[in-house]
Amino acid sequence: MHNRWHQSIRLLTLENILLVLMVLVVVQHFSPINWSTGVVGGLLLVLVLVAVVETSIVWFQQRERQKTIDRMEAKLRQMSSQQFPPHILLPQTDPLYSLSQAVNQLESYQRSQTRRAELQEKELMMIMRYLPVGVMVIDHHRQVQLSNPAMSELLQESINTIAHTYTKDIQLYALTKLIEDTITTHKNQRASITLTPAPNTQVVEATTVYIQNSRAHFQIVLMLYDITEVYMIEQMQDDFVSNASHELKTPITAIAGFTETLLSGAKDDPETLDQFLKIIADESQRLIDLIQDVLSLSRIRAQSTTKLVFKKIAIRPLIETELAVSQQAIARQHLTVDNQVNGDFQATVDQRKLSQIIKNLLTNAIKYNREGGHVTVKTTATENHWSLTIVDTGIGISAEDQQRIFERFYRASPSRSQQVVSGTGLGLAIVKELVTAMHGDISVASQRGVGTTMTVTLPLDEVISK
Repeated sequence: MHNRWHQSIRLLTLENILLVLMVLVVVQHFSPINWSTGVVGGLLLVLVLVAVVETSIVWFQQRERQKTIDRMEAKLRQMSSQQFPPHILLPQTDPLYSLSQAVNQLESYQRSQTRRAELQEKELMMIMRYLPVGVMVIDHHRQVQLSNPAMSELLQESINTIAHTYTKDIQLYALTKLIEDTITTHKNQRASITLTPAPNTQVVEATTVYIQNSRAHFQIVLMLYDITEVYMIEQMQDDFVSNASHELKTPITAIAGFTETLLSGAKDDPETLDQFLKIIADESQRLIDLIQDVLSLSRIRAQSTTKLVFKKIAIRPLIETELAVSQQAIARQHLTVDNQVNGDFQATVDQRKLSQIIKNLLTNAIKYNREGGHVTVKTTATENHWSLTIVDTGIGISAEDQQRIFERFYRASPSRSQQVVSGTGLGLAIVKELVTAMHGDISVASQRGVGTTMTVTLPLDEVISK
C-alpha cells in the first residue's frame, strides 16, 4: 500500500502542475498577466490547496479500497483453513464489487462442498462402524490409515487410530503374505484363512483390493469376511456323508457276507446257522435303529412348536421308567445308579420328548461308563428354569470332540472305539433337537478318563400349547 500511495501522490502532483501550466498559457494568450510576487504566491497557494484536497480525497478512497482488499485476503486465508467468515458486502458502485461477489460465491461453494464432504465422511464412518466385514486401508508406506471395529474383533487386536505399520496388528503369516503379494503383483488377491485353530476355529475369507492413486502412490483395502459358520457347515456335511456311509456300509457288509457264507454251505451246520442268523438279525436291527433315528431327526425338524403337548408332570417316575428298561445293561457293567431327583418335583414339559431325552442320555451314561462306575441323576430349579443333570464316571470326551458331539453321525472315535460300543452317532443330535424344540439348552462338561456331565435346562412353567 505504501508504494501505491507514493505513486498516486506523484501522479497527482504532475497532474496539478500540468493543469496550472495549461491554465496560465490560456490566460496569457487572451490577457497578458502582470507577473508579480503576489500573483506567483497566490498561484502557488491555490496549487497547494488543490493538491491537498485531491490528495485527501484520493487517500481516503485508497484507504477504504485497501481495507476491502485486506478483508478479501483475510477471507481467502480463512477459507484455505476451512474457516468461513461472513460475506463481504459492497455497494454496486464500488470498483471491487464484482471481485467481492466472486469471492463470496467461491466461499459459498467451498462451504457447501465442505459440508457435503463432512456428511459423506460421517456416513462412511457410520457404515464402517456397523459393517460386519472387517475393513483395513493400508497406504504405500504400509501404514494403516483406516480400520473398523469388525477388523479389531476378527484380529482380536485393539487397532490404533494413528497411522502405524500394519504388521503391528497382523502377525499371521498367511494374511501378511496376501498383502505383500498384492503390493508385489499390483493385483487383487483372495484366500480363505484360518485365524484361530481348533477347538475355537475361526475362518475368514480375506480379500485385498489394489488401488493405484498415482505412479508412486497406492492403497490396499483389506477385507475380512467371517465364514466360520459356512466352513463348519461344509465340514459337517462332509462328515455326515462319510459317517452315514460308514454306518450303513458296516451292517450291510456283514449281512451280505454272512448270507453268502450260509448259501455256500454253512447253513448245513445247525450251530453255525444259528450263530450267523443271530449276527444277521443283530445287524438288521442296527440298520433299523439307524433308519429310525434318522426318521426321528427328520420328524423333529419338520414339527413346529405348536405340535408340542405340554403338561405338568413329576420327573422322577420318568427317570425310574428309563432306568428299569436299562437295568440289564446296568447289571452287566456292575454300575451304581443314584437317582437324586425329588419325588415331589414337577415341571411343565412335553412328556414324550422328555422321555426320549432321558433315554438317550442315560443310554450314553451307561454305555460309555467303565465297569463298576457310577451314574448320578439330579435336578435343580431356579425361579424360571429347571435343569436335569446326568453324571457318569466313564471314559470322558476330549475338548475337541465336545465341540461336535451334537452333530449328526459324529462319534468321538478315539475314545469310543476303545470301548467297542455300537451306536449310530445320532443319539445326542436327537437330544439337541428335542431340547431346542422345547425352548431349552443342553451343555456338556467332560474330562478324558474322569467322566462326563450332561445338563439339560428347560423352562420351569412352559406355556401349554394348543
